[in-house]
Amino acid sequence: MPGIDKLPLEETLEDSPQTRSLLGVFEEDTAATSSYFSQLFKAMQRIYDAQNELSAATHLTSKLLKDYEKQRFPLGGDDEVMSSTLQQFAKVIDELSSCHAVLSTQLADAMMFPISQFQERDLREIVILKEVFQIASDDHDTAVNRYSRLSKRKENEKVKNEVMEDVYTSRKKQHETIMHYFASLNMLQYKKKIALLEPLLGYMQAQVFNQCWYCSLLKNY
Repeated sequence: MPGIDKLPLEETLEDSPQTRSLLGVFEEDTAATSSYFSQLFKAMQRIYDAQNELSAATHLTSKLLKDYEKQRFPLGGDDEVMSSTLQQFAKVIDELSSCHAVLSTQLADAMMFPISQFQERDLREIVILKEVFQIASDDHDTAVNRYSRLSKRKENEKVKNEVMEDVYTSRKKQHETIMHYFASLNMLQYKKKIALLEPLLGYMQAQVFNQCWYCSLLKNY
Protein backbone atom coordinates (compact mmCIF):
# COMPACT_ATOMS: atom_id res chain seq x y z
CA MET A 1 0.00 0.00 0.00
CA PRO A 2 2.14 2.90 -1.25
CA GLY A 3 1.78 6.12 0.73
CA ILE A 4 0.41 4.37 3.83
CA ASP A 5 2.80 5.08 6.70
CA LYS A 6 0.62 4.73 9.77
CA LEU A 7 -2.34 2.93 11.25
CA PRO A 8 -5.26 5.32 11.93
CA LEU A 9 -5.78 5.34 15.69
CA GLU A 10 -9.23 6.90 15.29
CA GLU A 11 -10.42 3.70 13.60
CA THR A 12 -9.43 1.31 16.37
CA LEU A 13 -13.05 1.01 17.47
CA GLU A 14 -14.14 0.13 13.95
CA ASP A 15 -13.44 -3.51 13.23
CA SER A 16 -13.69 -2.88 9.51
CA PRO A 17 -12.18 -5.08 6.76
CA GLN A 18 -10.03 -2.12 5.68
CA THR A 19 -8.56 -1.69 9.17
CA ARG A 20 -7.93 -5.42 9.51
CA SER A 21 -6.24 -5.50 6.10
CA LEU A 22 -4.04 -2.53 6.95
CA LEU A 23 -3.13 -4.07 10.29
CA GLY A 24 -2.11 -7.23 8.45
CA VAL A 25 0.23 -5.21 6.21
CA PHE A 26 1.87 -3.56 9.23
CA GLU A 27 2.25 -6.91 11.00
CA GLU A 28 3.79 -8.40 7.86
CA ASP A 29 6.19 -5.46 7.64
CA THR A 30 7.11 -5.90 11.31
CA ALA A 31 7.86 -9.59 10.75
CA ALA A 32 10.07 -8.71 7.76
CA THR A 33 11.82 -6.03 9.83
CA SER A 34 12.44 -8.50 12.66
CA SER A 35 13.89 -11.08 10.24
CA TYR A 36 16.15 -8.54 8.54
CA PHE A 37 17.48 -7.08 11.78
CA SER A 38 18.15 -10.57 13.10
CA GLN A 39 20.43 -11.18 10.11
CA LEU A 40 22.04 -7.75 10.45
CA PHE A 41 22.67 -8.33 14.15
CA LYS A 42 24.44 -11.62 13.37
CA ALA A 43 26.62 -9.89 10.76
CA MET A 44 27.57 -7.11 13.18
CA GLN A 45 28.19 -9.65 15.91
CA ARG A 46 30.69 -11.34 13.60
CA ILE A 47 32.45 -7.99 13.09
CA TYR A 48 32.57 -7.43 16.83
CA ASP A 49 33.80 -10.96 17.57
CA ALA A 50 36.44 -10.70 14.85
CA GLN A 51 37.66 -7.41 16.30
CA ASN A 52 37.91 -8.94 19.77
CA GLU A 53 39.83 -11.89 18.33
CA LEU A 54 42.18 -9.54 16.46
CA SER A 55 42.79 -7.58 19.66
CA ALA A 56 43.55 -10.77 21.63
CA ALA A 57 45.78 -12.20 18.87
CA THR A 58 47.73 -8.95 18.54
CA HIS A 59 48.27 -8.80 22.29
CA LEU A 60 49.50 -12.42 22.30
CA THR A 61 51.89 -11.70 19.42
CA SER A 62 53.36 -8.77 21.31
CA LYS A 63 53.81 -10.92 24.41
CA LEU A 64 55.58 -13.67 22.46
CA LEU A 65 57.96 -11.17 20.86
CA LYS A 66 58.82 -9.79 24.28
CA ASP A 67 59.52 -13.32 25.51
CA TYR A 68 61.93 -14.07 22.64
CA GLU A 69 64.99 -13.04 24.62
CA LYS A 70 64.05 -15.53 27.35
CA GLN A 71 64.06 -18.46 24.92
CA ARG A 72 66.97 -20.84 24.58
CA PHE A 73 67.30 -22.38 21.12
CA PRO A 74 69.65 -25.40 20.79
CA LEU A 75 71.08 -24.18 17.45
CA GLY A 76 71.17 -20.49 18.17
CA GLY A 77 73.29 -18.45 20.47
CA ASP A 78 72.38 -15.22 22.11
CA ASP A 79 71.53 -12.71 19.43
CA GLU A 80 71.30 -9.29 21.03
CA VAL A 81 70.51 -7.59 17.70
CA MET A 82 67.57 -9.88 17.01
CA SER A 83 66.31 -9.58 20.57
CA SER A 84 66.55 -5.80 20.45
CA THR A 85 64.80 -5.67 17.08
CA LEU A 86 61.96 -7.87 18.25
CA GLN A 87 61.56 -5.76 21.37
CA GLN A 88 61.01 -2.75 19.12
CA PHE A 89 58.47 -4.67 17.08
CA ALA A 90 56.78 -5.78 20.29
CA LYS A 91 56.46 -2.18 21.41
CA VAL A 92 54.76 -1.14 18.18
CA ILE A 93 52.49 -4.19 18.11
CA ASP A 94 51.60 -3.62 21.74
CA GLU A 95 50.38 -0.15 20.86
CA LEU A 96 48.48 -1.59 17.91
CA SER A 97 46.89 -4.03 20.35
CA SER A 98 45.72 -1.07 22.41
CA CYS A 99 44.18 0.41 19.25
CA HIS A 100 42.30 -2.80 18.60
CA ALA A 101 41.10 -2.98 22.20
CA VAL A 102 39.77 0.59 22.02
CA LEU A 103 38.05 -0.20 18.71
CA SER A 104 36.37 -3.23 20.30
CA THR A 105 34.99 -1.02 23.06
CA GLN A 106 33.78 1.55 20.54
CA LEU A 107 32.06 -1.13 18.46
CA ALA A 108 30.34 -2.49 21.56
CA ASP A 109 29.02 0.95 22.52
CA ALA A 110 28.28 2.50 19.12
CA MET A 111 27.33 -0.52 16.98
CA MET A 112 26.21 -3.49 19.08
CA PHE A 113 24.36 -1.60 21.82
CA PRO A 114 21.85 0.30 19.63
CA ILE A 115 20.94 -2.67 17.45
CA SER A 116 20.63 -4.90 20.53
CA GLN A 117 18.36 -2.34 22.18
CA PHE A 118 16.13 -2.19 19.11
CA GLN A 119 15.75 -5.95 19.03
CA GLU A 120 15.32 -6.51 22.75
CA ARG A 121 13.17 -3.48 23.48
CA ASP A 122 11.24 -2.24 20.45
CA LEU A 123 10.70 -5.45 18.47
CA ARG A 124 10.08 -7.43 21.64
CA GLU A 125 7.50 -4.86 22.75
CA ILE A 126 5.51 -5.42 19.53
CA VAL A 127 5.41 -9.16 20.17
CA ILE A 128 4.22 -8.67 23.76
CA LEU A 129 1.58 -6.11 22.77
CA LYS A 130 0.25 -8.41 20.07
CA GLU A 131 -0.15 -11.19 22.65
CA VAL A 132 -1.86 -8.82 25.11
CA PHE A 133 -4.19 -7.55 22.37
CA GLN A 134 -5.09 -11.11 21.37
CA ILE A 135 -5.89 -12.02 24.97
CA ALA A 136 -8.03 -8.89 25.37
CA SER A 137 -9.88 -9.68 22.14
CA ASP A 138 -10.51 -13.26 23.24
CA ASP A 139 -11.82 -12.03 26.60
CA HIS A 140 -14.14 -9.59 24.83
CA ASP A 141 -15.44 -12.29 22.48
CA THR A 142 -16.10 -14.54 25.49
CA ALA A 143 -18.03 -11.77 27.25
CA VAL A 144 -20.11 -11.03 24.14
CA ASN A 145 -20.92 -14.72 23.65
CA ARG A 146 -21.96 -15.01 27.28
CA TYR A 147 -24.26 -12.00 26.86
CA SER A 148 -25.82 -13.46 23.72
CA ARG A 149 -26.63 -16.69 25.57
CA LEU A 150 -28.58 -14.97 28.35
CA SER A 151 -32.06 -16.44 28.73
CA LYS A 152 -34.69 -14.16 27.30
CA ARG A 153 -37.58 -15.83 29.19
CA LYS A 154 -36.10 -16.01 32.66
CA GLU A 155 -34.00 -12.93 32.68
CA ASN A 156 -32.02 -12.40 35.86
CA GLU A 157 -31.40 -8.69 36.22
CA LYS A 158 -28.38 -9.17 38.48
CA VAL A 159 -26.73 -11.65 36.14
CA LYS A 160 -27.59 -9.48 33.15
CA ASN A 161 -25.96 -6.44 34.75
CA GLU A 162 -22.87 -8.48 35.61
CA VAL A 163 -22.56 -9.75 32.05
CA MET A 164 -23.12 -6.29 30.58
CA GLU A 165 -20.48 -4.89 32.90
CA ASP A 166 -18.13 -7.65 31.78
CA VAL A 167 -18.79 -6.78 28.14
CA TYR A 168 -18.14 -3.09 28.81
CA THR A 169 -14.95 -3.76 30.78
CA SER A 170 -13.55 -6.19 28.24
CA ARG A 171 -14.42 -3.86 25.37
CA LYS A 172 -12.66 -0.99 27.11
CA LYS A 173 -9.57 -3.11 27.73
CA GLN A 174 -9.59 -4.32 24.14
CA HIS A 175 -9.74 -0.72 22.90
CA GLU A 176 -6.89 0.37 25.17
CA THR A 177 -4.65 -2.49 24.09
CA ILE A 178 -5.33 -2.04 20.37
CA MET A 179 -4.64 1.70 20.68
CA HIS A 180 -1.30 0.91 22.30
CA TYR A 181 -0.60 -1.80 19.72
CA PHE A 182 -1.40 0.48 16.77
CA ALA A 183 0.71 3.32 18.23
CA SER A 184 3.69 0.98 18.71
CA LEU A 185 3.40 -0.35 15.16
CA ASN A 186 3.33 3.22 13.87
CA MET A 187 6.32 4.22 15.98
CA LEU A 188 8.26 1.21 14.75
CA GLN A 189 8.21 2.63 11.22
CA TYR A 190 10.31 5.56 12.45
CA LYS A 191 12.42 3.68 15.00
CA LYS A 192 13.58 1.08 12.47
CA LYS A 193 15.18 3.79 10.31
CA ILE A 194 17.15 5.13 13.26
CA ALA A 195 17.94 1.58 14.40
CA LEU A 196 19.43 0.85 10.97
CA LEU A 197 21.50 4.02 10.60
CA GLU A 198 22.78 4.43 14.18
CA PRO A 199 24.89 1.24 14.39
CA LEU A 200 26.23 1.80 10.86
CA LEU A 201 27.32 5.32 11.71
CA GLY A 202 28.83 4.02 14.95
CA TYR A 203 30.77 1.37 13.03
CA MET A 204 32.15 3.86 10.48
CA GLN A 205 33.00 6.45 13.13
CA ALA A 206 34.90 3.85 15.15
CA GLN A 207 36.81 2.70 12.06
CA VAL A 208 37.72 6.26 11.02
CA PHE A 209 38.93 7.05 14.54
CA ASN A 210 41.00 3.89 14.61
CA GLN A 211 42.55 4.57 11.20
CA CYS A 212 43.57 8.03 12.35
CA TRP A 213 45.15 6.46 15.42
CA TYR A 214 47.03 4.01 13.19
CA CYS A 215 48.37 6.82 11.02
CA SER A 216 49.43 8.84 14.06
CA LEU A 217 51.14 5.79 15.57
CA LEU A 218 53.06 4.83 12.44
CA LYS A 219 54.33 8.37 11.93
CA ASN A 220 56.28 7.99 15.16
CA TYR A 221 58.29 5.06 13.79
